[in-house]
Amino acid sequence: MKLIPTDPAYPRSLNACHRDPPAIEVSGPLDTGPRCMAIIGSRKAVPGAADFAHRLAYHLAKAGITIVSGGAVGIDRCAHEGARRAGGTTWVVACVGKNGDPYPPDHAGFFDEIARDERSRMIWPFADDTEKTESTPRYRNTVLVGLSECVIVVQAHARSGSLNAANWGHEYRKPVYVVPGSPWDRSFEGSICAVVAGGQALWSIEWFFEQLDLPAPALDDPAAAWNGTRHTRTLEVRRRRRSEPIFERPISATDEASWSDDERRVFSCLSVGPTQQDDIVAKTGLGLSSTLTALLTLSLKDVVVEGPDGFFRRRNAP
Repeated sequence: MKLIPTDPAYPRSLNACHRDPPAIEVSGPLDTGPRCMAIIGSRKAVPGAADFAHRLAYHLAKAGITIVSGGAVGIDRCAHEGARRAGGTTWVVACVGKNGDPYPPDHAGFFDEIARDERSRMIWPFADDTEKTESTPRYRNTVLVGLSECVIVVQAHARSGSLNAANWGHEYRKPVYVVPGSPWDRSFEGSICAVVAGGQALWSIEWFFEQLDLPAPALDDPAAAWNGTRHTRTLEVRRRRRSEPIFERPISATDEASWSDDERRVFSCLSVGPTQQDDIVAKTGLGLSSTLTALLTLSLKDVVVEGPDGFFRRRNAP
């Protein structure tokens, strides 16, 4: 069935934020009542990231959230499968028209399953005969993000379509959550850039559910695990009131003994007033990459905060 922006059944969220809402072809009626969230990431997902995406989608779907993604191999597929295993709903936003050659080709059977699924849906935001080009995935991202209340990047390389989707999240003023990964892991280089660019670090499923005011997930549910991967437990914190600190005591500059030389150098260039990113790079002499990595690490340690965008300062001592 085809929906145009003036149809009562057309997704309100897409109509509200997209500059030129497209006509969309869908494999069945869209229930736009439940909340929708986009989970995206690398096609070359490391096993831990694939497992995290599957688990996160599973628990969100159990909580009634519709999972939106682009149907690519890697993180996208894991998110779709996690939602389906939970008995929930997932929407695949394609980068071709309904009658175009499926992309990726290996997912043709999977897309047919989604189209026949009573709960989930295929969404084609192009004319029926549109084939995949260099630009169609980027345009698809504008629709994928427009349908969702937030964007979750599980893993992204430096040159990544996921970063394009994250940028659209910022453009549409929607929260962007990013699993940051390790600074030395090049497969998460784009993820770290996304955090530095203003994304919020997503470091725990339990924490994320608290931010969304959702019931605590059953983290030990074995059905949440991605096939073939033994789950590595992520950092989880006890349920707490929002007014309580995560840590037993505030982290402050007195913890410098555990910092790297780069972190100390960057911190010494900051004050309680905001300093522009380029000025920090110039003062430290470390180069852009090393400076941004140190700023990210200090931000995760809660001793440095960003604001406004591109400016960093010391967090006020308690």
